Amino acid sequence: MSTESGILNPAKRPSGARKPLLVIAIMALAALSGCVGDGGPRPTTPTYTGNQRPDPSRPPRPDAPQPGTTIADPFAGSGPYRPRHMADVRSRDIQRVAVLLPFSSTNQQVSQLADSLFNSMQMSLFEIGAENVVLMPMDASGSAEEVAALAAQAIDKGAVAVVGPVFGQQIPAVAREAQASGAPIFSFSTDTTATGQGAYLMSLTPNAEVDRIVEWAVQQGVTRFAMLGPNSAYGHAVDRALRDSTGRHGGLVIASEFYAPGTTTPTETAQRLAGVVKTEDRAYPGQVAVLIPERGVQLRSVASLLPYFDVDLRQVQFLGTGAWNDPEVWREPSLRGGVFAAPDPAALEDFRMRYEATFGETPPAISSFGHDAGALVATLAVNDRLDRATVETRDGWLGVNGLFRFLADGSAERELAVMEVQNDGTVRTVAPAAQSFAPGS
Repeated sequence: MSTESGILNPAKRPSGARKPLLVIAIMALAALSGCVGDGGPRPTTPTYTGNQRPDPSRPPRPDAPQPGTTIADPFAGSGPYRPRHMADVRSRDIQRVAVLLPFSSTNQQVSQLADSLFNSMQMSLFEIGAENVVLMPMDASGSAEEVAALAAQAIDKGAVAVVGPVFGQQIPAVAREAQASGAPIFSFSTDTTATGQGAYLMSLTPNAEVDRIVEWAVQQGVTRFAMLGPNSAYGHAVDRALRDSTGRHGGLVIASEFYAPGTTTPTETAQRLAGVVKTEDRAYPGQVAVLIPERGVQLRSVASLLPYFDVDLRQVQFLGTGAWNDPEVWREPSLRGGVFAAPDPAALEDFRMRYEATFGETPPAISSFGHDAGALVATLAVNDRLDRATVETRDGWLGVNGLFRFLADGSAERELAVMEVQNDGTVRTVAPAAQSFAPGS
């Protein structure tokens, strides 16, 4: 990828198209899947070289807020927020980004997730050298109304964008507070109903995962799809995504069976689905697939039930979501030959190694979306391009989790790889993630 004077060359578009954003080089990730190949349009995203820019004057990393911290503590006083180490920088040159995460959640996993997302954001800012971008971490562990009030205070203090919250029920209230200022919101929820009013989803949603795996399966000749999943909001979201995607790609959903969440041996449910699948496989041999949206021990238990009821895994294709992207489940014999959609594993491994080298611990999987959010917001902020047209550029953005672009409804369209579980308990890429969106799409 060519650069000149520290500025990334703009993406090439057909004649007459809007000129895309010029962005700072050295960011989020092209080192992993790198630059787009010659011939296609390039995503308008900064990419990183793998090395932090040497700068002995870089300020120390801000600490995550302590439980109970609100904007009244670190951001007190009148006028826009100005950290002490930026006392000599003109206020109008400081780009402030509110970070609304549940730092003091009573759920330890949630609070650890908040810390890791914030760490990843800091890491991305240091990697792109965004010295005048200031993160304003705020504890979003309260109700939707309380978190919206924090967002309002942050915007009063000069925040030009909001990263977070994590929970979908908080997003609409935050969006209402931010709408008047035009500050976009980049949330980590997977709830596609919580977008709009300038709120976007950074996370990987069931829609994106399911659409990619259905598209791939149809290309392999699959025409009949079934689903075996939990009777939960997530399970039903996957089912809706499956029905929508099969409609677009020319497939047919033959059955969806649900079991109580956490049930490790939903025997009756699996037996019912197995009966339907075997009947369809006799009528359409080699054209039937079963989607199992589970993870961990639960996935291994549920997946093993179908072959127990004589579903022929040499004929029937098992499909999964990104929840399958876990080495602990790849040893399950019933998953061998199964495929799932996920970001490029080399990219995620590169991110993990950098995170561990910086913070001395292994990041949760979702942390990589914090890196993408920080890099994207910093790039847009320093170029004063947080407008909707730029955020929703059709060329998209390239991050740790691959190529993505925001749609008008606030959801994200993503280019994902398709991975296949091997007999030796590893995975291989059977279809790489695209490096550019199709022209005209």
